[in-house]
Amino acid sequence: MNLDEIRAHIDEIDTQMKSLFLERMECSRQVAETKAKMGSDNVFVPEREIAIIEKRATDIDASLHDEYVAFIRHLMSVSRRYQYGILTELQDKTMKEALETAGLDGRTEHTQVKICFVCGKETSDLNLFLNMAKLNGISIAELQFSIKEGKQKAEALLEGNIKEAGMRQFLCQTAKESEDFRIMELR
Repeated sequence: MNLDEIRAHIDEIDTQMKSLFLERMECSRQVAETKAKMGSDNVFVPEREIAIIEKRATDIDASLHDEYVAFIRHLMSVSRRYQYGILTELQDKTMKEALETAGLDGRTEHTQVKICFVCGKETSDLNLFLNMAKLNGISIAELQFSIKEGKQKAEALLEGNIKEAGMRQFLCQTAKESEDFRIMELR
C-alpha cells in the first residue's frame, strides 16, 4: 500500500473506533445512572481496572504492549470522567467534604484553586490527572511533583472557580481517584 492508501485505511479504522467509543460511553452513562440510584460512589475501583487491563493485554505483542495499556488506561479514565459529570450529587458531597476539611468557605470569591494529592504509581499516573484537567478546560498555573516511597505527590494551582462545572468534575475525580486529596487554598 502507498501512503494515501494507508491513510485511507486508518480513516476507516478511526470511523469504526468512533462508533465503538460512543457505544462504550453510552454504557458508562448507564453505569453512572445505576450507581446514582444505588447511592454508590465507587466509580474508580483500581483493583478491577488493573485486572481488566492485565487480562486484555496478555495477548498483545511486547512491541505494542505499553502503548495498548496506555490506551486502555486513558479510555477508562475518560469513561470515569464522563460518569463523574453525571454524578452531580457525588460532586456536591465531595466538594462539601473537601472544603470543610480545609476550613474553607466555597462562597469566597476566587479565580484559582490550590490542591494537593498523592497517587500510587501502580494504580494511577499523574499524566491521567493532567489529561483530565485539560478535558475539563482547566489550566494549571503551577505544578510541583515529587516521588517518595513509590508514591507520586502533586501540588497544583488551578485556574478557575470551584463553582464551575469542569472544576467540580475534575476535583471530584481527583478526590475519588487519589489519596490524601486536599483543597489547600482558594485564591
